[in-house]
Amino acid sequence: MTKDTENLNSWVTLIAGKDNNGQIDPPAVQPKTNMATIEMEDVLDEITYWSSALVCYVLGSNPPFSVMNGFCNRIWGKKGLDKVSMVGRGLFLVRFNSVEQCHKILAGDPQFFDYKPLIMKQWEPDMDLHKESVKTIPIWIRLPNLELKYWGSTCLHKLGDCIGTTLKVDHITLKKERLSYARILVEVGLEEDLPDHIWFVNEKGLEMKQAVEYEWRPILCTNCKRYGHTADQCNKQKGVAKPIWKPKEGIPQHNQQGTEHSEHQVSSPMQEVSGKQQDFTPGQGRKPKPVTETVPITPIQNSFAALSSESEGEEDTDEKEGEEDKIQHGDQGVTLPTHHG
Repeated sequence: MTKDTENLNSWVTLIAGKDNNGQIDPPAVQPKTNMATIEMEDVLDEITYWSSALVCYVLGSNPPFSVMNGFCNRIWGKKGLDKVSMVGRGLFLVRFNSVEQCHKILAGDPQFFDYKPLIMKQWEPDMDLHKESVKTIPIWIRLPNLELKYWGSTCLHKLGDCIGTTLKVDHITLKKERLSYARILVEVGLEEDLPDHIWFVNEKGLEMKQAVEYEWRPILCTNCKRYGHTADQCNKQKGVAKPIWKPKEGIPQHNQQGTEHSEHQVSSPMQEVSGKQQDFTPGQGRKPKPVTETVPITPIQNSFAALSSESEGEEDTDEKEGEEDKIQHGDQGVTLPTHHG
């Protein structure tokens, strides 16, 4: 047995040892030290606090906190809203004063942010806070120029079912206050193709074609993997130049001091006066005074202005003669006499 073999056998004997087949046993797992143990009573208060919260995000948009906070206060401010907290980019926790109020919001009508559906889910203790994938969403559709005889609730539900599952009909449509289009809320699959028109058989057995408009389409961008626009409309396209601000023509530009450049007054150490440049030579002991040349502006008068003024004066005189000699003062209705002369 060589010396190296003796050293190997001694290392195996001391560290791992050998079994009957001559294989090395794995090293024993050392117990971890300084490990904290959290009991249920330690997290019970936080679970109770967030049990009346909803996880919310807008499909196809990432509004900032200030915008989302104002939006939630506008629609839920009088329905028990307690606070809005930001979890991540476009992801929010909206807490209500009670679990009952939270359940009423979930059971109520769908909410929309800029025509995009607001996804709401009940918070759970073991929930992974991120934007979970959804399969169906509610969207508003419009049926423009729909004949008035099809504006009944039953007909509208049947027409909405041609797109998806009809959830409700807009109350303005039910009241027949706006007759340019019928508005229906339908639930559609996120990956379904939405038709631009539908067909139905009317009461006379004739096939009718009806156009369909969508307030928002769940279009998936293949570039940024977000909904609401196509890859051609995506702002994150590679190689797309950022817009450069350019001043509009006809607007006077300003220098660093904020004064307007004028063509009638020039003031600088180097001037052009009478076709010659006046310059200064460095090292003359004093700075040259700026030369200022003021170009007189000749007023231009319109020879026909007098005729226009006379005709306008005659019209004003006729109007003033017919006016009542009184002035209404403020909202209090105080009448003051007018002194002519």
